[in-house]
Amino acid sequence: MSLATLHCICLDRIYGYLKKGSWKFCTTNPFSKLPSHDVNRLAQITLLNDSEDPPKFGDFSPILTSGRLTQLDLRPFYPDAEYDFIVKAIQKGHIISLQNRASKAEKVIFHLVRNAISWNPYLEELHLGIDPGFDVIRKCQNLRILRMYCSFSSLLDKNVPIDLSALSSLRNLEVLYIPDMDIETIANVLETCPKLISIGLNDSLDSLEEIAQRRQKNSLSGFDVGGHFQLRRCAWGDRSLLDPHERCLNKSRLFCRMRFAVALCPLVQELIFYVHAKNAMGPLKFLKHLTFLSIDFSTCKEDFLRNFVVLLLDLGKQLKHLSIIGLHRYPVDIICFCCPHLQSLEIYGYPFVKDSTEDPGNLPLKRLRLQSLYASDDKESLLYLLSNCKLLEELFLCEVGSFDDVLLSEIFQRNPFTELKVSCIEYCSLTREGYKMFIEKAASIETVIIWDLENCLYDVNRLVNEPNLRYLKNVDIRMKEFFNIEF
Repeated sequence: MSLATLHCICLDRIYGYLKKGSWKFCTTNPFSKLPSHDVNRLAQITLLNDSEDPPKFGDFSPILTSGRLTQLDLRPFYPDAEYDFIVKAIQKGHIISLQNRASKAEKVIFHLVRNAISWNPYLEELHLGIDPGFDVIRKCQNLRILRMYCSFSSLLDKNVPIDLSALSSLRNLEVLYIPDMDIETIANVLETCPKLISIGLNDSLDSLEEIAQRRQKNSLSGFDVGGHFQLRRCAWGDRSLLDPHERCLNKSRLFCRMRFAVALCPLVQELIFYVHAKNAMGPLKFLKHLTFLSIDFSTCKEDFLRNFVVLLLDLGKQLKHLSIIGLHRYPVDIICFCCPHLQSLEIYGYPFVKDSTEDPGNLPLKRLRLQSLYASDDKESLLYLLSNCKLLEELFLCEVGSFDDVLLSEIFQRNPFTELKVSCIEYCSLTREGYKMFIEKAASIETVIIWDLENCLYDVNRLVNEPNLRYLKNVDIRMKEFFNIEF
């Protein structure tokens, strides 16, 4: 294992001084001359505090007022608990007029967020739990990523609609996420912000159909209908989950909607797709840039497996990351054959091996996540995958009942896991001796979380003396797992 760098150790020590309040009363901000990447890193360390010791504005204020931040995330704070401090901090800062808010505390928090944005004019990435007003966001001309985790419906309740003119002024904006935007708003946002590559987890399928219909009308009227969008990340089909009756009525329209979506977004590289009708998968074969596919069959009542295999035969060679969700059976040997360059695989369902006589050779997977494996043939699929993934770096197993000491010993005879760095094993059938065997034989492993059926949490720091692991503190690797990364 590589040792933590001197630079990381220094930042960790500086964070300790921040917690002690060493710079609270300095007349000049000592962080105003630091490089932005160091100030950003200090902010990230501050935000990684656990729930027993959440970050405080008092600790964070020298960073917040440094003017050097290019990334700002205020979600982990609990401002109600620091009301007095926030009032004093605002009184020392620049004055920005307050808008009408329901309560005194809410006004103060709103004011603080607006000031925090104004104190850092070079912001490129902004994550917010409340709406600060688009007038202050408009001033962030370097902004590339804007994620507001207050829902779109809450904005409407406060009579704060999305300001399209403010968004259009942000020439560098690439990612915009406001949860639960409606069909018309998404369509307006996409046409207003032509450089957007992502609108987060918002389902854009119906909005792309709306845009296609608008363009057909404009074409008939002689107007310029515009070209395709720059979207690289999309979620399609999720909105249909909200109304099963409507989903049933519109199942026949899904194929047409998918054709509109693929035509308007030919550059999509990462796609979350909810399958409600098996024929809706067909148009995906025209996404020639697609490398990440998360496909959810949870609500598909049809026999979709043949259509799925046909899709993988068309797309498989270009896919690098594949997530399959839905409590159905999936032939892992065929999936691996169709996707020879796959680096990441997640299956939330029931994998099986269709032809156990075929030797797959070394599979190129670097990341594997399996969940809810309790079928009788799961042991064979586990043996198939874990024995042949010689390059595996990350392994996440959850509710895999057949993963026990005997199977683990058999796997180690075939695969020593020489590249494995991270592992999280939850609710499987390993004993404590199995845990120890795993950690001792996988010599390259750096981070382990094992949660057994008795709810006893073990980590490598308790079983192996490794002082360098303290620089991983407060990081939940389950949230850092590849398929959990923010879309």
